[in-house]
Amino acid sequence: MKIKINRRHISLAIVAFILYLAIRYWPVVDKLLRRVYSAIIPLLLGCVVAYIVNLVLRQYEGLYQRLFKGDKAQRFKRAFGLVCSYLTIILILAFVVRMVIPELVNCIEMLVANHGKTVNRFLTYFQENGSLKEFWQSIDLKHFDWNKAGKYLTVGVGGTVKTVMSTASSIVSGVTTMVVAIFFSVYLLIFKEKLGRQCRQLLRTYGGRIERPLLHILKTFDQSYSSYIVGQCKDAAILGAACFVGMKILRLPYASMIGVVTCFTALIPIIGAILGASVGVVLIFAVSPMKALIFLIFIVVLQQFDNRVTYPLVVGSSIGLPSVWVFAAVIIGGGFSGVVGMMMTVPLFAAIYRLIVEDVHRRQNKPTITNQQ
Repeated sequence: MKIKINRRHISLAIVAFILYLAIRYWPVVDKLLRRVYSAIIPLLLGCVVAYIVNLVLRQYEGLYQRLFKGDKAQRFKRAFGLVCSYLTIILILAFVVRMVIPELVNCIEMLVANHGKTVNRFLTYFQENGSLKEFWQSIDLKHFDWNKAGKYLTVGVGGTVKTVMSTASSIVSGVTTMVVAIFFSVYLLIFKEKLGRQCRQLLRTYGGRIERPLLHILKTFDQSYSSYIVGQCKDAAILGAACFVGMKILRLPYASMIGVVTCFTALIPIIGAILGASVGVVLIFAVSPMKALIFLIFIVVLQQFDNRVTYPLVVGSSIGLPSVWVFAAVIIGGGFSGVVGMMMTVPLFAAIYRLIVEDVHRRQNKPTITNQQ
């Protein structure tokens, strides 16, 4: 009896052998994967930056096309869009720093000034405490082991120096990674059409039957993430501006800083509102507990208005994810990678939910409803 061996059997055998080697020599494979990941992390960050900047780039390129109709002028469309997009992001970050840092410095100075008496009492207590005086007098300096003390100080200084060097190295490495990521993002955006054609050609050549489903999946994920980012940014900007105006009307302190903080924390679903309110209450409480209570009532009313009126109007059902799954996505994402995970897993769950709904309705021969709540 002859056994026919086709390419599929050979492929399965090769995959099984590779899996065996990976399990058998997992420490080596794990070390290799970590090195590969550390090497490509600037490129991955560059892809993320390019994706976000591309959302702004589309708007500027559309504006440029409406302003300049000539064929010669279209040559500078990409350069105009890139410069304006990156300048917009830089100006937003500069505005945030300008609004937050001075207010934060003033808050720290006020806290130090208000609690200076407490610090002085603490130092006076140590200086005048009889038990501490007896303790220092009981130390016999003649029989003190100076070698151990010197060794301890040397180790302590060495540890401090090592910590400082490690921190400096991490900062330099982080800055280098971000610079490489930004340059790579610029490259991706300049040649995005060409790269898109190359990727589609590869899928067409090697994808076979999975080409169309894979393109549909990628398009669904793109729509989910772009809708989420644009919608959340608009809603966060409206909420931050409303918080600033309301605090100015109520004459509450730190209106600029808390408005900016509220704007950025609003990008995090569910938990972001709690974080923004907590920061504001703590800062204002140092000035006046009554004003902190007024702010707490104001921010609760504002967030309820945002959840019921502003958010549905601005974002609508573009994400198409039920609230229970939004909560699950936030918890799971936060467990994996903190705040970034909270923000990124919501559109991920939304895309998966939409694909599952489409598949279920297709199998049941029903019209596709992608935005069920």
